[in-house]
Amino acid sequence: MREPEELLRKYGPWALVTGAAQGIGAEFAEQIGAAGLNLVLVDIDADRLREVCHSLRERYPVEIRPIVLDLRREDLLDSLLPEVEGLEVGLLVNNAGIAKVGPFLPQERGFLLDQLHVNTRAVLLLTHAFGSEMKTRGRGGILVVSSGAAWVGSALNANYAASKAWDLIFAESLWAELGEFGIDVLGFMPTSTDTATLWRHTPNAPKASVMSVEATVRSALHALGRQPSWFAGRLNRIAFRVLRSVLPRSLLIRFVSRSLRGMSNRPATSSDER
Repeated sequence: MREPEELLRKYGPWALVTGAAQGIGAEFAEQIGAAGLNLVLVDIDADRLREVCHSLRERYPVEIRPIVLDLRREDLLDSLLPEVEGLEVGLLVNNAGIAKVGPFLPQERGFLLDQLHVNTRAVLLLTHAFGSEMKTRGRGGILVVSSGAAWVGSALNANYAASKAWDLIFAESLWAELGEFGIDVLGFMPTSTDTATLWRHTPNAPKASVMSVEATVRSALHALGRQPSWFAGRLNRIAFRVLRSVLPRSLLIRFVSRSLRGMSNRPATSSDER
């Protein structure tokens, strides 16, 4: 576990977390606030964001600046940057994302573009804007929340998995590029984590393999500055590596697809069974 003093020293005085009103994002705000960093918390859900900020203010002596913002907006940076002008944001947590389990073709084109914009375009723009400031200062940290889905394609998860694969490669590439400027970058892959989003999309997920949000976020903050990318959960890392080394790619895709269908209560197709 990384010591709070180290987080504050390396990445303070301000951290910005997107998707901060619930789930993993709210837990990032919790653990980063507990370490003493001031917080810029961004989310589209004003009511939940207000509740998170109120809870944090009651427990931690840090400054908190909530920003209600839709990351799909074309003028994303024009809307956000004036709100944080003058703040030294030393830690950027690109956590916000849109997940959906379901067949690709029936989904509306507008939703698919929204998912792509939040999961990739917003990450690109925020990382470029705040990474440039970190480079000038010679220090900082950028954490990009990818997903275990980034490792292999799957039926019912095409756009999400592809967007998270983009996140992973983007973060790993910047790890190699920005380290010389004192900027730590991590592509973080949570697996099944105990959040409302998990149970909404995969109600049959095996509870024994589900990690707590506390453990998931603790794993990410520990790996930042130590690895280019990190898969949450030791047993999860072992399982995925073994499966990838043993199964041909086609069988691995079918295996993951069949597992996702089972967890999401959707019937298997003949291609899954081959």
